[in-house]
Amino acid sequence: MSFLSKLVRPETKGRKNFERGRAAEARSDFAKAKAYFTEGAAGYDAYFAGAPSQVRPSHLVMAGVCYTRVGRYEDALRVLAECVSRKEIPDAFVNAGYAAAKLGRSDEAAEYWARYPSWAGQRKVETTLKAQVEAIRSSGADLDAACEAVAVAVFEQDKLNARDRGFREQGKRDKEFRQGY
Repeated sequence: MSFLSKLVRPETKGRKNFERGRAAEARSDFAKAKAYFTEGAAGYDAYFAGAPSQVRPSHLVMAGVCYTRVGRYEDALRVLAECVSRKEIPDAFVNAGYAAAKLGRSDEAAEYWARYPSWAGQRKVETTLKAQVEAIRSSGADLDAACEAVAVAVFEQDKLNARDRGFREQGKRDKEFRQGY
C-alpha cells in the first residue's frame, strides 16, 4: 500500500473493489472475490461514516452487494432498502431478498424478490425468483435452499451476460441484450 492510496476517496475504493470482486466471481475465484468484497465493504463503511449529503443509489447497491457477499446481512438490508426506495435497480431487489432470507425473514425476502423488475431482461434470475417466491408463499420453503438457487441463477445469468456482451461487441446485434451490472 503506497502513500498515494490514502488520497483515493472511500467510495472509489468501494467501487473498485466491488468491480474486482465481481470479476473474481466471474472467474470462479471465490476466495479472492470475498477478499475484494471485504475491502469494498470497508471502503463503503468509511464513505457512509463521512456522512455525504446525498449518496447515489448506485453506491448503495454496490455497498449492499459487498455487505451481502461478506455476510453482513443487516447492513446489506439497510442500504438496499434505501436504494430500492429511491430507484429500481434489479441487483438491489435480488440481494435485499437474499439478505432477508439469510436473516430468516421469509415474508420480506418474498416481497423483495416478487418486486424484481421484469424490464431487467434477466430471464434466469427472474424465473428462479418467481419460483422461490411461490415456494415461500405456498409452503414456507427452506430459505437456505432458496438462497442457493438464487445464487446459482445469478451466477449462470452473469455467465450468459458475459457471453452475450462478447457476441454484441463483434458487431452482431440480432441477439437480445441482457443488462449486466
